[in-house]
Amino acid sequence: MNFQEFCEQAEEKESKRSPQQVTTNNTFVISFTKDGGTAFSVDPVDIVSFLEFLRDRHEDCVNIIESNERFTKAGYLNYEEKPYRAFYKFCSENKDLNTISSLGGSQTKGITKVISKLIAYVAGLEYQGVDTSTLFDKQSVEAALAKMPDRLTNLESGSGKAGNSKNNKARFVQWLRNSGLSERSIKSYSDTAMSVADQIVQEKGIFEQSLYALLPKHSILSALDLLGQDQLWREKNEAGNGMYQAGVNKYVEFLKQEQTKSKNELNLPKPFLLLAGISGTGKSRFIRKQAEFHDPDDPEGNFCLIPVRPDWHEPSDLLGYVSRVDKPKYIATKVLAFIIRAWKSVAPDASAAGTGTLNSASPPYWLCLDEMNLAPVEQYFADYLSVLETRDFNEAGEYRCEPLLDLQALNQSGDLKLQADLGLTDDPLWDYFQQHGIGIPPNLLVAGTVNMDETTHGFSRKVIDRALTLDYGEFYPNDYDQFFEGQPENKVFHWSVLTSARREQLTATFDADGKRTVAFLDRVNQVLKRTPFELAYRALNELLLYVACLQPKDDQTLQAVWDDFMMTKVLPRIDGDEDKLRVVIGDDAVNLLDKLTDELKGLLPDIWDGQRPDLFREVEKGIPCRSRKKLEWMKARLESHTFTSYWP
Repeated sequence: MNFQEFCEQAEEKESKRSPQQVTTNNTFVISFTKDGGTAFSVDPVDIVSFLEFLRDRHEDCVNIIESNERFTKAGYLNYEEKPYRAFYKFCSENKDLNTISSLGGSQTKGITKVISKLIAYVAGLEYQGVDTSTLFDKQSVEAALAKMPDRLTNLESGSGKAGNSKNNKARFVQWLRNSGLSERSIKSYSDTAMSVADQIVQEKGIFEQSLYALLPKHSILSALDLLGQDQLWREKNEAGNGMYQAGVNKYVEFLKQEQTKSKNELNLPKPFLLLAGISGTGKSRFIRKQAEFHDPDDPEGNFCLIPVRPDWHEPSDLLGYVSRVDKPKYIATKVLAFIIRAWKSVAPDASAAGTGTLNSASPPYWLCLDEMNLAPVEQYFADYLSVLETRDFNEAGEYRCEPLLDLQALNQSGDLKLQADLGLTDDPLWDYFQQHGIGIPPNLLVAGTVNMDETTHGFSRKVIDRALTLDYGEFYPNDYDQFFEGQPENKVFHWSVLTSARREQLTATFDADGKRTVAFLDRVNQVLKRTPFELAYRALNELLLYVACLQPKDDQTLQAVWDDFMMTKVLPRIDGDEDKLRVVIGDDAVNLLDKLTDELKGLLPDIWDGQRPDLFREVEKGIPCRSRKKLEWMKARLESHTFTSYWP
């Protein structure tokens, strides 16, 4: 009996109110058939890592569950949603468990059931249902880990192998293309080399399956070792001028990168980015690559490029408008259709009552506004800027947002026509919109590319305060010396469920109670007092969200978070001539940039004169303090031009 068949039998012991279907190939696909059959995926390797964490930190895990104020049952093995949700949140202190922790926060019972079934299946235990016993006791977990097959191949269902092999091959081919190889080399590696390898491992009885069907962490690495020891493989590889070995090596490299994807993800504390830099640095391409990471087979699915026109002066250019020709009807836009696609992905259980359980596995949907400041942003983007601040996840994880397109516009525009235009015929999501309007979906990330020259408009502090501004040349510098070798790997941005900072979000960071971060911003704000650049509560909330999202584990990394906050949220607000930047401290009039430099030198002692971690890229060495470099550039510009700003 394979794992899928075991789950089918085990489900008979569960409540029929929320049936769960589990299918397996290289991942478990959890289908909640109660509300539309939405599927969520988790790699078996991630579950093994979770079980190891549960075994090693078992006492702490039990305390998290039983000490929760909502826990009422006899013991921790009796499932209750709120205590178990707190337990999965506790797991997030281990970065390797980000996927499990995320699913545990939104699909709490579903992921608990899958893990419990796997424990029972592998350890040979009876599965009674998680309400009776989750099997999260240390003895059961240790038994499951002791008997866990090294390759996990006997968890796979026969029906899933071919489809999964085909998918792995397609992603490998795309990866080779992205690496810049010729079509001839791609075919040699993905077809010829892998076919010869499959022939040998199957003839020798090493594996019965194609290498494309094996789990990366276990089987493929052992297959590579066994191939290297085989005389026939060595002879064929030599006759092929090393091409066969090169193909398998490329596939292993591809799998290792696939395996580390979740570790390279960075939850954004703000869903609105400004990418500022000179033309030709790759800002638009960067956004497209961010989208492709999540779905390389359909890069347009979660990416929408909108070139901004200089004549845009109102939100209808982006969101549409009511036409009263003939009879009132709403004219939808490409942007509005894209927003609906994002909603469909993240809220598959939406109804008139609310969004339902959000799909935390939904990829970010990237809306790229190219040359964003060719038109006045405060005018054509006014609705988004206002509604952005109303996004909120409450303590129960429910999402609320004021509408971009309100009920009046929907009800005056010919409902059936707009419903059909947006692909929402017979879709419960339309019922949600009819009650709440169309708001900003939580998985929508907006990125504007910015080039400051004589053809563009500046940004007011209203825009800057709501955005995360990246000086692209500083965060993602173009290194000519690395042109052929490739630039350092960038972190992959993901949407976050954090909108309002709370102390418990910081418990796993180096600033567990947030006091050091509050003190840091207070010192900075003392310099900015009684100037147009003074900071308010929004800035403090967003800095605490920075810490919660980036999860610094030591003093140097915490200071790096503060440094990046200065670069993305504080320094972009500062501009002016010598008079505007002159502040009075005590009885002395000093330059604001000089005073800010002196203050930061004391606040960032571990990174000011040395190196700091790069939180946005994977680099071998550290990088210099970003805000120090930017302040020096701004001061030099003030001296030479008598005016300065953040913008390159």
